[in-house]
Amino acid sequence: MVTEYVAAAEPEAHGSDAAPAAVPGAEARRSRRGVVVVLVALGAGLLVHLPGWFRPLFDSDEAAIATLGAGITRGGTLYRDLIDRKPPLAPLLYAVSFLVTGSHSIVTLRVILGLEIGIAALVIGYEAVRITGSRTSGWWAGGLLVLGAVAFRPVAGQAANYSQLALLPGCVAIVASRRGTRRAALVGGLALGLAVLTRQTWLLGLAPAILGVWSHGGRRIERLAILVATMALTIGAVGMFMPFSAFWHWTFSGNSDLLAVGQSQRVGQRLMASLVPFAIAHVVAIGLALRRGVRRSELDLWLWLAVGIVAFAIGFRFFDHYWFQALGPLCLLAGLAAPSVRTSLRWLMIVLVVVPTAFWWSKAWSAHGFSKDWSPVLTVIASETRPGDRITVWGAIPELYWRSDRDPGGALVTSDFVVGRTAGRTDGPQRLADAEPGALAAFLASLRADPPVLFLDTSTAKFRSYGHYPLRLVPAVDHFVRAHYEVIGTTQGITIWHLRDR
Repeated sequence: MVTEYVAAAEPEAHGSDAAPAAVPGAEARRSRRGVVVVLVALGAGLLVHLPGWFRPLFDSDEAAIATLGAGITRGGTLYRDLIDRKPPLAPLLYAVSFLVTGSHSIVTLRVILGLEIGIAALVIGYEAVRITGSRTSGWWAGGLLVLGAVAFRPVAGQAANYSQLALLPGCVAIVASRRGTRRAALVGGLALGLAVLTRQTWLLGLAPAILGVWSHGGRRIERLAILVATMALTIGAVGMFMPFSAFWHWTFSGNSDLLAVGQSQRVGQRLMASLVPFAIAHVVAIGLALRRGVRRSELDLWLWLAVGIVAFAIGFRFFDHYWFQALGPLCLLAGLAAPSVRTSLRWLMIVLVVVPTAFWWSKAWSAHGFSKDWSPVLTVIASETRPGDRITVWGAIPELYWRSDRDPGGALVTSDFVVGRTAGRTDGPQRLADAEPGALAAFLASLRADPPVLFLDTSTAKFRSYGHYPLRLVPAVDHFVRAHYEVIGTTQGITIWHLRDR
């Protein structure tokens, strides 16, 4: 894919840095230059994600994905034995990494993330060169993407998470949908499908992808049909490898409460807490994009940016990593404007890009994230269970599954879906009304079919707000636990129940 974009980076319009006419040896020099550009982009992607090679979890979602991936390597099936309300590609990528490396370490995923960001920068950069004919555009577009991807709090910028992993296929979809050929429409539909299968909100990208196909090249209806059909077939084909109705429910139809407007707590405060740091760290990209302005041939790029902003704002929860869907089109538009800026101003812009990036990069080296020491609980799990046994954690600590190398009894990677707990919303019994439809039934069915050896009640530890969700709040679960388990102790505030009859 990268080679194709390097080869296809022929300018549409020429700027001050346009490539000279062909001369003897020029092809060899372009080839060497292309190799250097690729190495620089990949090296930069790895460098900015270097803290993740040495730091623990940045985000609990990483532990949840790792739990799903580890379960897959042991023969578990997504959306039946291992359930989360997320698309399947990130857990599948984790599973492949675990199988190849023979380890459940997520360091490999952090390396893969760095390479993905570098490749995404190449895709965006070469599209900027193709449009303007200026290598300056390419360097700025790609550079802003690499540095901008980590210019966030470490929990967003460094975690190998759904939003971050979706950036590469998303960028390929942005570029391919506007190339004006049937093959590009095929690549665009495939890439958009993969992006959706990594993070659902990329489904909003179908609108700008259609506009891109319609605005560039001939045979519009044919290419539109190819794009849409390929995207649908990609999603459907992946879904066929797991229980399809459950896949559709947990990935798409069961997410309505996340989109509910008016339930988020401290909306204005949350918005500003995410918007202001983003604007400061990405002020150059924003300024350059505005300088470029809206041009008819680039309406699709502005629509990509608009749906990225919608993806950030949807549900009014405003998490930093939601910005990633807007990052690709923002950096591409910024790169297109870079050649028009005088050299002296470019140096100032470099400072305004590097300083906030360096600040957050340095923060990542000391970020504690979700690195709480669970050794006492893990010791109990190891002593009371055997490999292959299941445990259930009543709460939102997927790290205990991953660290203990045990699959979740009850199938759910957290019990949030049973009690309706959602980050960014006010905790309490009122959240029960937002419980995932079918979650309690799936949870109880799995518990009854294969009772876990241990049931860990974290509500007594009041960790991650679970003091608001004691077992008695869900009588069916409380009755099951009391009927089949007995308390063997409390560790780190967590009440540990043991199955009476294994």
